[in-house]
Amino acid sequence: MRTAPDPPIPPANSPFQDAAFFAVDSARTAAEQSATFPQSVASGDPQPHGIVLWCRVDPTRQGGENPSLVAWQISRDATFAPGTIVTAGTASLEAARDHTVKLPIEHAALASYTGYFYRFVYNGIASRTGHFKTLPAADAEVSRITLGLVVCQDFGAGYYTALAHLAGEQVDYVLHLGDYIYETISSSEFQNNPARRVPPFPSGSTTIPVDVGDYRHLYQVYRGDPHQQAMHERFAYIQLWDDHEFANDCHQDFHPDANAAPSTAATPQPALRQAANQAWSEYGLAAVTFDPAKGWEESIQVYRKLAFGRLADLVITDERLYRDGPPCGANEYGERYFTLGCEALHDPARTMLGTVQRAWFLEQVTGSGATWKLWANEVMLMQLKATALYVNLDQWDGYPKERQHLLQTIGDAGVQNLVALTGDLHTFLAGYLKSNFDNPFGHAVGVELMVGSLTSANFEEEIRSEVHLPGAPVPAKGFHIPHDLLSPLIRTLNPHIKFWDSSTHGYALLAITPDELRCEFKAVSTIREPIAELRPLKTLRIPSGKAELLD
Repeated sequence: MRTAPDPPIPPANSPFQDAAFFAVDSARTAAEQSATFPQSVASGDPQPHGIVLWCRVDPTRQGGENPSLVAWQISRDATFAPGTIVTAGTASLEAARDHTVKLPIEHAALASYTGYFYRFVYNGIASRTGHFKTLPAADAEVSRITLGLVVCQDFGAGYYTALAHLAGEQVDYVLHLGDYIYETISSSEFQNNPARRVPPFPSGSTTIPVDVGDYRHLYQVYRGDPHQQAMHERFAYIQLWDDHEFANDCHQDFHPDANAAPSTAATPQPALRQAANQAWSEYGLAAVTFDPAKGWEESIQVYRKLAFGRLADLVITDERLYRDGPPCGANEYGERYFTLGCEALHDPARTMLGTVQRAWFLEQVTGSGATWKLWANEVMLMQLKATALYVNLDQWDGYPKERQHLLQTIGDAGVQNLVALTGDLHTFLAGYLKSNFDNPFGHAVGVELMVGSLTSANFEEEIRSEVHLPGAPVPAKGFHIPHDLLSPLIRTLNPHIKFWDSSTHGYALLAITPDELRCEFKAVSTIREPIAELRPLKTLRIPSGKAELLD
């Protein structure tokens, strides 16, 4: 039986309206629904009167009278009953976009800081229902915002048990800090002893992507996970990328690891970088566009800002596309990791953000009138050393002069309530941001909160499996420092770090009010099995007006 909804409210971005597009056949099965929309639905980058809606219609299911059009609806009610439709329209399906729809919608009928339901309809088959919440108005006095923080979800490394629990939390939005996919599918470095496997690349490559089809394949597989789908159906994502959306420790169009001859870490790979940009633009949920007519360095701009009323500004930076390469060499241990450093490390011209983005970032932070200035930051900002050794120069430790300039400028401007929200290191940690980390008595400019990984090997798992000590001919296997010794050791060597736990996986919850920012770290009991228990890991509070971490 086919039922047609209320006559849709025509949005500006819909080519035409026809009630037949919105008719849903109640006899169609859940199996048909999953086959038609195999990656379900998703939303992202909310605005006070807008949202990005996403779906993909499997090309093998396309057909009928208008095979290239899919309908969408936004409703005040999950039933999409008569009288509840707020706005609706149609969107085109194109092979050039891998049959995805990423639809930025702005409509006055969408009220600010309000929850809505949405769905897509194709040939009488309705997708599963999604939910999103719009942002508060830019000048709104907001009493509370809640965010979920997630990062680093290597599909092969484990099951998304943390997402299963996060989908049941009461949060307004989810901030994903990068490494949504991992570019490798059978790497001994990242998928060693996998809990599950990504199917082979369409190209036939056995380890890394070689074209846009391979990157698309990864997103299709990752989006097929039921817990990932449940998350996207429940919350709007605010998303940025990190390195694995292209290549481990990447910079610009350079692919440092797992290269097939004749390519090396020093070989520019503009076509592959562009392919990664394109796939992310198709499957990512940011309200950014991709221009294939431009080169990789200009085809997409990921950095942007979202405002949660007058309560908080979220400044999102891109720390991959414009950064300089590793200062001390491209080899892993002894040059990028666990290194004594080198003269080039302290070159004041070295940049992670690039001059244009750096100026934009400082303007957003120092000019913000919001109570809280949140920095969506990809890699660890605080210094991390083991006596004289830098642990990881892919982090901000590889760009110390630019880091010092940023934090010094922010401090001199009198900015209060700066909180960097960070991923990448697969560790739960919290500590103080300083312009000079070698001065234990120096004034703190802000606070950094890092969330542990969803599945990717955490820091303790990484150093336990393989650590190359400087001067050693081969990596030392079986290296292990017990958790109850590693955490105090790290904090002793880095006194600006106040909390460290790299023994587990999970997510973070932020509750932000005018008076304080409360961070709750939560961990799962396992990622090796599909079901896990959840436990509290640590709760920290930052009082407004003070760069201070309280239990």
